[in-house]
Amino acid sequence: MMSDSKLTDVHLIERLPEASSTGAPILFVHGAFAGAWCWDEHFMPYFAQRGHVARAVDLPGRRGRPDFAHLQDFALSDYLEAVLIAIDQFDQPPVLVGHSMGGQLAWRASEERDVAGLVLMASVPPTGLAAPAMELLVSRPSLFWDVAAIHAGEAGSIESVQAALFSDTTDKALVEKYAARMQHESQAAVAGLYLPFMPNILSIWGTPIFVQGAEKDSLIPPAHVHWTASLAGKLAKIYNGMGHGMMLEDGWQSVADEILAWCVDNDLSEQAV
Repeated sequence: MMSDSKLTDVHLIERLPEASSTGAPILFVHGAFAGAWCWDEHFMPYFAQRGHVARAVDLPGRRGRPDFAHLQDFALSDYLEAVLIAIDQFDQPPVLVGHSMGGQLAWRASEERDVAGLVLMASVPPTGLAAPAMELLVSRPSLFWDVAAIHAGEAGSIESVQAALFSDTTDKALVEKYAARMQHESQAAVAGLYLPFMPNILSIWGTPIFVQGAEKDSLIPPAHVHWTASLAGKLAKIYNGMGHGMMLEDGWQSVADEILAWCVDNDLSEQAV
């Protein structure tokens, strides 16, 4: 680690298979305003039960961690450094599963480290957040301004959280449960997401890649998911009726099932679906 790094602690949570591991380990990377906890609700136990070592990284400045007080000191580059450090703690290249901001971080990390595979869930495209934000402004201006206020550090209403992260059919009690666990985000990191980065396609050439999106996603609509997939030379899978928070939605298992099937298809798992 460089001497000028702001990172003093990189925290991971872990779920281990009950028997011996039968597949590539998985590192989950969360999006903005969340934490590693969002993966431990469903995905981490699911994959551990099916033979994968499952870990999720808390990006710097998460609530309850020692560096939370310094959240606003961190930039997107610090988040990327945390993901790289997390990858280096594995004994073999892991599959990276990144959601939203975590998807872009996972892509960037896969250009700097050997990974077994890359799963991009409702990922911020390499071209940045500007285009999806403009689409939101045109299609749902009131939600655009609510999201902008949340980015600026204001607390979001339950209605805004549901509209931004979940489908209309998600139970309000569930939305309230997850909204209570959300936190403020580094404004510098969010600002960094609006800037495009030039993907180094050759550096991930041959890496299995699976791109997923949600039909009802207001933040990263399907058109932008398809754009990300096209840059990776892949076709995207769009899940009908789901919102942005795919790992927490009622239909989370259909998303997880297809990731597991993709792992099997790419010889990343010996576990039958």
